[in-house]
Amino acid sequence: MKEFYDFGQWQKEDRIASIGCGYGWWEVSLCLHYPAQHLTLVDPLVEQEDIQDSIDYFTEKTGLVWQTEVALNPESLQKLDQIWVFNAWHEFEDRTAMLAKIKSALNENGIVIIEEEISKTERLQHDGCGKDLFFEQEIIDEFEQAELQHVSTQVKDEVAIYLKFRK
Repeated sequence: MKEFYDFGQWQKEDRIASIGCGYGWWEVSLCLHYPAQHLTLVDPLVEQEDIQDSIDYFTEKTGLVWQTEVALNPESLQKLDQIWVFNAWHEFEDRTAMLAKIKSALNENGIVIIEEEISKTERLQHDGCGKDLFFEQEIIDEFEQAELQHVSTQVKDEVAIYLKFRK
């Protein structure tokens, strides 16, 4: 968790969104330990009570106080300092449209962080959904074509990396 925070470096006054968040376990845990002003979670399969259950679970487990405002599935995303996509980039059918939405939602100099399992020497498939996993350079190329500058890459573990892009 600290490794992701060190990579992301958000501030307490930042507005963050996470796309494809599921029940928000990663996001809730991160913002519990490293609060932001606002966290918007986007996942059409998730209900508000699922997010509240995640908050309740982690606050009870850690004894920490939840300080971040939360919204779920708003009409639109706007004026964001960071957008996170955890292990979901390979699942988006229309990534070009998603990149346009991400770019328009970010403040100037806003950050996108992708955490993604990747192919390294040959094309692999995701164990959970069976979809093809990208090579690192393919992801970088997509973002740069959308005029989002690749800032850095960090290895997360033997199968996944973090990629950071700036508007």
